[in-house]
Amino acid sequence: MLHKGKVLVVLLSTLIVLYGVSAAFYGKVVAKDDAYPALSVFMESLKTVNDDYVEPPEMSKVQEGAMQGLIDALDPYSSYLTKEQIGALDSQKGNTAEVGLVLSKRSNILYVVATTQNGPADSAGMRPGDYLVSIDGANVEDTSLLEAESMLRGTPGSKVKATVFRGSQTKPVEIAMVRANADPQPAVTRMLDGRIGFLEVRSLAATNLDQTRVKLKTLISAGAQKLLLDLRDCAGGKPEQGAELANLFIRNGPIYIVKGRLGEVLEEIKADPEKFLTDLPMAVLINGSTAGPAEIVAGALKASGRARVVGERSYGMGSVQKRIELKSGAVLILSTAKFYTPDGKLIENDESVRETGIKPDIESPEPLRLQDLLVDSYFDDQDDSSKFRQLRTKIDQEQFDRAVEVLTKGPPAEKQMP
Repeated sequence: MLHKGKVLVVLLSTLIVLYGVSAAFYGKVVAKDDAYPALSVFMESLKTVNDDYVEPPEMSKVQEGAMQGLIDALDPYSSYLTKEQIGALDSQKGNTAEVGLVLSKRSNILYVVATTQNGPADSAGMRPGDYLVSIDGANVEDTSLLEAESMLRGTPGSKVKATVFRGSQTKPVEIAMVRANADPQPAVTRMLDGRIGFLEVRSLAATNLDQTRVKLKTLISAGAQKLLLDLRDCAGGKPEQGAELANLFIRNGPIYIVKGRLGEVLEEIKADPEKFLTDLPMAVLINGSTAGPAEIVAGALKASGRARVVGERSYGMGSVQKRIELKSGAVLILSTAKFYTPDGKLIENDESVRETGIKPDIESPEPLRLQDLLVDSYFDDQDDSSKFRQLRTKIDQEQFDRAVEVLTKGPPAEKQMP
């Protein structure tokens, strides 16, 4: 009976998903008149199943399965949570210690976008690109992002185990982590040869932007004539924090735009001239773990012509979620808007991985060079962890050198202070 019940849930989920997909295919927005025929087909199927299925279906479970199927067909950040699931999440609100992971979903599987440098996950060997299979033995294949993040949180010093799949391994890898409260991650600054001021921001969520402003002023006072902003592996924070960082380098004009389902502009965040700091020539470094607010920064600097972007295409994380409480006690987390760069380019494109994120002006390493690095790493006789660290170090260094080269070949500039 359990098997048949699952079949019924899958059937109904599929029907609703097909309805949602067909709506998207015939236009992002479907008028109510167009929606009724597809909905009537679903209702007819539901009635037939209810009347003729070999066993009386438990309609509450059918409803939950259908809702889950509907939301799973949308994007990684929308989710449907039952009353029981919401209760479980609320009971975990006091748990603040974490492992330092930024998660998303790809092909409905939990995916590690970035790890906090020297955080519990990073120190234990978790990597960007890993797919989560289970957390403390519980399968997370159909788990929402909110639930997975809650499962990873706990009391400081407590342990959590995650099982992951990664491309370099043929078997799942189990990683044990010790939860800890998030530490501040101050921006790193230093002066490079050629009077290039270097500014590295690893997390906008854990970085004090007032301190970053002071450090940047110090660099300029020390004689920096050009700037290199490193946003690689920067994936935490809020959109307004990204706008605040970008505003240090942009005097006027839009930083990012929020658009709704009809393409209408819901909000346009513009630079505040009083918060502007410098117009020194600059380059920006990004990679596949640059996500969220950091993409707002890179996108704004690129679109405004303020900086050249070097590295790999960023992850593509930029949408607004709304919490909708349903009469049943369940909660719907629904993406209702998306972020765009000032030149109108979508940051998060859920329909194409190749088109999502910020595309660098200068790709580094170039595809053929990256392929050579991967082949060299494959045939290296070191253990897997050492191979990964060595490969990542080589890629990071080549990107850094390329960005410095871009700045060195550019025209000099006089230092600017507000």
